[in-house]
Amino acid sequence: MASPSILRIERLNYGISAVLVLIALITQPKTVTLGLAAGAALTCANFFVLRKLIVRWTTDAAQGKQGNSAVLMLPKMIALMGLVAVSVLFLPIDVIAFAVGYSIFIVSIIVESIYSAMSPSLGTPNDESNHG
Repeated sequence: MASPSILRIERLNYGISAVLVLIALITQPKTVTLGLAAGAALTCANFFVLRKLIVRWTTDAAQGKQGNSAVLMLPKMIALMGLVAVSVLFLPIDVIAFAVGYSIFIVSIIVESIYSAMSPSLGTPNDESNHG
């Protein structure tokens, strides 16, 4: 199972993407909205698949099994690059908006990092009597 932090990053990715696409839908031209939505959809799908592969990979490693999930990383990356190329070349999108939508995962990671650092229950226990 994925760590709670990874799951929070993924949920933040979905939430931030949805909010930005809705705002763009109201305030931006169609090409910008479509670019933002396409980039956000690709980054959300990429993060989902990556999480599944990493969880399987680490679970297999913890059990001492030789899994094939590491081998699946290359086809995943090739498919992702192909989808980015197809999106940029063939969809009527604003490329800058696409890049912004695709970069939402960075914001999700930063927000989760700040949240984890500020939440005492998420970090290691701070026991003053255990100075080892």
